[in-house]
Amino acid sequence: MNRICLNVLVGVPASGKTTYCSLIEKTRTHTFNIVHVCYDSFIKIDTQYDQFCNETGSYKLRRSKLLSSMEKIFVAVKENDRERLESSLTYVENEFGVVLKLSLSTDYKDYLFVIDDNMYYRSMRLEWLKVAKKLSLGFFQTFFDIPLALALTRNQARISPNPIPKEVILSMWTRLEKPCGDLHHWEQQCICFTETYDINAALELAKYCINTPVHGVIKITQSVPMEQSRVHQIDLLLRKTISKRMAWAKESMPSKDLEVFAKHLQKHKANLLDQLRKGECCCQDVIEKNIELLKL
Repeated sequence: MNRICLNVLVGVPASGKTTYCSLIEKTRTHTFNIVHVCYDSFIKIDTQYDQFCNETGSYKLRRSKLLSSMEKIFVAVKENDRERLESSLTYVENEFGVVLKLSLSTDYKDYLFVIDDNMYYRSMRLEWLKVAKKLSLGFFQTFFDIPLALALTRNQARISPNPIPKEVILSMWTRLEKPCGDLHHWEQQCICFTETYDINAALELAKYCINTPVHGVIKITQSVPMEQSRVHQIDLLLRKTISKRMAWAKESMPSKDLEVFAKHLQKHKANLLDQLRKGECCCQDVIEKNIELLKL
């Protein structure tokens, strides 16, 4: 029976995921047959952003279809069932208009599926973990932790595909829930990259995870709410930071963009405070995000 490991990527657009996938696909390895599953190919939210925003549930529905389709593919690969695999790949091509490069080979018995998406919500990653548990697959995350300012700069330098709207990146960054193995036990298998990539380290982690597939009950840590007085103190700190950032923005940003920028900052603050109240992030995260606000 073939073995499978899922490598779920986490990071805002232009954080380095495409470069990582390119490097890992080019790495010569006799250990894995590497399969790249790029969400941008299946669900073109960047070019169809207005459509997904206007159609209630459209985005979630497409993601759910892709997840269930990939689960069928995983089963076929594990069981080395060529007929079932061909049927599943045909369905994916008809449904999404994408030809997934995958074939069963006698040379490889281990498969590494790189799930290339932003995965800014923890719940998005959890759905893939549930599939890994159901089918006894390996599972780990790769988190691309770069400054927002760098992601925006890289995005503007894009030629193909075209730059993603700035508000999309800001919105995802505002909502990004960083992997945290201390708070969420199932996120302990995670490798973090900033501006350089250690592909060998990622492959070593993949080897470990494929040898220790997900079993048993997934432990979902109950969040410990933060006391209200502490949240209030942090709220005041974030307000001061936003005030400073808006003062700088007035000197360099067109007036028509200021209102949009201010709304994004306020949305980010509200989201961060909500995570603090629920115990979904720690004070260190607040400090990091506070610094990011000053760098915007």
